[in-house]
Amino acid sequence: MQNSSETRRKINDFYAQTGKYHPDAYEFITSCVIEQVNSLEKARHLSAVELLDGLKNQLYRNFGFLAANVLEAWDINTASDIGEIVFDLIDLNILSAADDDKRSDFDIALALTDPVHIRKTTPQMEIPQID
Repeated sequence: MQNSSETRRKINDFYAQTGKYHPDAYEFITSCVIEQVNSLEKARHLSAVELLDGLKNQLYRNFGFLAANVLEAWDINTASDIGEIVFDLIDLNILSAADDDKRSDFDIALALTDPVHIRKTTPQMEIPQID
């Protein structure tokens, strides 16, 4: 595994050439994949659905009710956008794929932001009453 500064350099160079998605999106997705694989009992390949589910959880843990705004700032609107980023990272040799993995695995209808999910994962603040 390469170090984070080397990863960021590759991502920044790629962004300078393509202008596709914000470099922070690439770095965030890389860290999500690494965290998910490290949380498994035994390291294995993640399916697109597993990756997307873990990504949603990390979005809400890191950004809470601002998750939708972050995705919008990164120009990510669909699960297919995540697939594009994942396969860009594979092309950059930052992530790896199984032989049967394909971009179309991410062509699924999935809401990346869900207000119900936000309420479940964002701590609720108690509002004091004024008498």
